[in-house]
Amino acid sequence: MAHTRTYYCIFMFFLFFIYFVPTFGDTDGQVLLRFRSFLSNANALNNWVDESNLCNWAGLLCINNIFYGLRLENMGLGGKIDVDTLLRLPNLVSFSVNNNTFKGPMPEFKKVVSLRALFLSNNKFSGKILDDSFEGMENLKSVFLEKNNFMGHIPVSLAKLPKLWIWTLFNLSNNQLEGPIPIRLSNEPSTSFSANKNLCGKPLSNPCNMSPTKSIVPPNLAPSTQEKGKNHKNG
Repeated sequence: MAHTRTYYCIFMFFLFFIYFVPTFGDTDGQVLLRFRSFLSNANALNNWVDESNLCNWAGLLCINNIFYGLRLENMGLGGKIDVDTLLRLPNLVSFSVNNNTFKGPMPEFKKVVSLRALFLSNNKFSGKILDDSFEGMENLKSVFLEKNNFMGHIPVSLAKLPKLWIWTLFNLSNNQLEGPIPIRLSNEPSTSFSANKNLCGKPLSNPCNMSPTKSIVPPNLAPSTQEKGKNHKNG
């Protein structure tokens, strides 16, 4: 009976391992093919076939035959950007899908901590950019999100990126962002924030209006109820 229980436990362990523990032995080619499977209108990536020479695949960036980035621009792509697949590409430092048709909320790129450059311009992304959207992305130097439908405040985590602050390569223009521009970004070019009609503060010429305060009459100047009564009788 004890042996049966032991074998059962071992069997259940391996079953759990096979189905629930991710494997990281896949090649870059296999991971990229899985990434493509989540995309729609991906005809531009039809030459993603021969894994022996990834650097000949459309949209792949390589140096000395070593893959380091994806530049999938102007391809009419849509569907889902599966970040959980991308994070299995340890050498991925640059990701661009400029000028496509992706929509919905911003994917959780903060999982891909290796990224140094992120380009999502001129798509149909929408919704609020969460405050922690860039948390932990200490290598990120370039962020381009212009010409989408993002709304809400500029996320705090973006303003805190150490290398972005040094390199100042970012653009949030032509969205629906609102509220004050973080002080840490106030010395950047105004073109990085333009065409967000409800953004305010430097470097824009649109100042942030303070909420109007109600006028308060000091107690010693306010007529008492008794005085009001006397004045009424005298009148």
